[in-house]
Amino acid sequence: MSKTPEASVVAAAGELDLAVSDRLTALLDREVRAMPPALLFDATAVTFCAARVLTVLLDTTADASVLGVPFAVAGRSRALLRPVTVLRLEQVLPIHEDTDEALAWLGLLPRLTEPV
Repeated sequence: MSKTPEASVVAAAGELDLAVSDRLTALLDREVRAMPPALLFDATAVTFCAARVLTVLLDTTADASVLGVPFAVAGRSRALLRPVTVLRLEQVLPIHEDTDEALAWLGLLPRLTEPV
């Protein structure tokens, strides 16, 4: 995990399966409740993603929204995109090509949601 002035970044690598889902839940929950300017989950080095982990990411998306913390996922690998596509979650789980793209989107998001 790293922190920048723009966001807290939680990075994962390898297989995201049931064995890590509880730890990932706790880590993302702690980070979103710390109310950073934005939260980014970096999955660019993920080689496998279990459905349970998608649930964790969806829960984080919902929790972040309630708390007003912009949240995004970076990493459009087959391991992540395949289950997202099969489950038709593209519209509710913000997944970006890489961390630079995700951070740029997170920076724009508050301006896109401001009332005019």
